[in-house]
Amino acid sequence: MLKQFRLILLFVCCLAMFGCQQNEKTSIKKKSQKVEETTADKSKEEKEKATYSLIGEEIEKEPAGELFQKYINDKEFADNDEYSNAAEEAVNEYIQSIKKLDTKEWGAEKWAQSLVTNFRTNYSNTIQPMKDFGVIYDELKFPDGRLLQDVSEEELNKGPGKVNVAVLLDASGSMKANVSGVNKMELAKTSLKSFSESLPDNVNISLSVFGHKGTGADKDKNLSCSSIETVYPLKSYHKEGFTDAMNKFNASGWTPLASAIQKAEKELLEASDKQTKTFIYVISDGIETCDGDPVQAAKDAKVSITDLQINIIGFDVDDEADRQLKEVANAGSGEYSSVKNKQQLDDQITKSWKESMSKTTWRFWFAGNHNNINWSSVGMSNQLREHFNKHITSRNRELDRMTAALNSLLEADLIDLNTKITISDLLYKRSKVVKEYADNIQKEKHHEIFDTADRLREIINNMTEDLDL
Repeated sequence: MLKQFRLILLFVCCLAMFGCQQNEKTSIKKKSQKVEETTADKSKEEKEKATYSLIGEEIEKEPAGELFQKYINDKEFADNDEYSNAAEEAVNEYIQSIKKLDTKEWGAEKWAQSLVTNFRTNYSNTIQPMKDFGVIYDELKFPDGRLLQDVSEEELNKGPGKVNVAVLLDASGSMKANVSGVNKMELAKTSLKSFSESLPDNVNISLSVFGHKGTGADKDKNLSCSSIETVYPLKSYHKEGFTDAMNKFNASGWTPLASAIQKAEKELLEASDKQTKTFIYVISDGIETCDGDPVQAAKDAKVSITDLQINIIGFDVDDEADRQLKEVANAGSGEYSSVKNKQQLDDQITKSWKESMSKTTWRFWFAGNHNNINWSSVGMSNQLREHFNKHITSRNRELDRMTAALNSLLEADLIDLNTKITISDLLYKRSKVVKEYADNIQKEKHHEIFDTADRLREIINNMTEDLDL
């Protein structure tokens, strides 16, 4: 009997344990189902809460609508037929999907939300380019590459810095030839003398000649190619000393231009610091004839002295010399000019050279830069207008899509006329907010273009008045 009782008790305990396990599994299952239902409800609720803003900054950040992304996207700025077909497909799908929903309780706000979140464009694509538009007058640069607009008023008003100028004069035999009845070497000396006399106190100048020994004969090539002499060492201009230096040489032999540039580079490097403006000016009437590479010499000089500028005048040169001398000037970040007579030579030396190195460290500014400012202003204004017009197209087409869908809702009896009117008011209100927001951005950038232009004109006017050119 006792044994039977124990068996019964054991059986009851097992049943109890099994029941507990089943209850626990059921509880876990119910909890899991509850979590899933809660997550689904939450996701549904979040989707229903997807809305739109009536604040410009927030509208710009809103993502493109679902149907916009599916059907339109890159076709937004396509021609009318291609765009209209895409928009029509989007509206048709929208009406078909709406018919499957229970919208009896939807108010105007809910309908507006549905239309916006399906058909809105991505305004960031057309507004951000206007915000990022750079107002840059890149034609107005200093010799060191900085933009005039980036230099502070304080720096512009500083006194002139130290300037070192090395003048290299070709004294090869071809410079003995006459131009308009006058010896080319004598013309070059006269022009250089006028240029040097006009230099301000902050400028040091040196004069070197090359190829002035020997003759153009092969037997004298080594002598002539090694003849590079600094006849006036780098220092401030002194009339008597410079005139004496001019009388020490005449046109004679070959043309070691590359070696002359290398020698000038070494002399300038020894006499200049990081704040010194450095220039090499060359007058030559022919190509390198001493087996050197003047283009490479100019490149090496620029590496050695980053603020160096090599300007060259080709005096009565042929096509081959014209090409080579231009390449040398380009390699030295300078300018090349070709002249054929005394008047042109004087103009280039006293004007072009003086433009790059005259009474201030910003010496190349003239009234003519007003034209550069005017053209740049108009050009930037037109570019900005292109961005703005693209935004207008995007905004207008967005409103047209929503209006087309709204009309289709009315035709399908999904909304009544009063509801349509209220929805339409909400959509126009949103479009007006975007318009005002984008208009302000465009106007601010437009003002920046022309305010900057006015400021640059004033700077150039002030600088031009200080130039005695």
